[in-house]
Amino acid sequence: MDYMVFRTRTTSTRSGGFLSVLVRMLAVLAAGIALLAMMLIGLFVVLPLLLAGGTALYIYLRRRVRRAQSRPQDDVIDAEYTVIERQ
Repeated sequence: MDYMVFRTRTTSTRSGGFLSVLVRMLAVLAAGIALLAMMLIGLFVVLPLLLAGGTALYIYLRRRVRRAQSRPQDDVIDAEYTVIERQ
C-alpha cells in the first residue's frame, strides 16, 4: 500500500522576530488611538451639537405652534382672489 506523507513546516522560536512584533504592536496602538479619538470626538463634539440642535428645533416648533394657536379663528377663509371678466 502507498502512504501519503504530509510534511509541515516547523515553526522556529524566531519566526516573527522583534521587528515584526514591534510593527504589530504599533498597528494595534494606532488602531486604539484612532478608536479613542473617534469616541472622544463623538462624545464631546457631536453629542453636544445634536443636543443643542434638538433643543433649538423644539423651541422653534413650540413658538410656531403658539403663534398659530393665538390667531383668531373666525371661521373665515383668508385668501386672495382674482376677478376675471369675460366679454
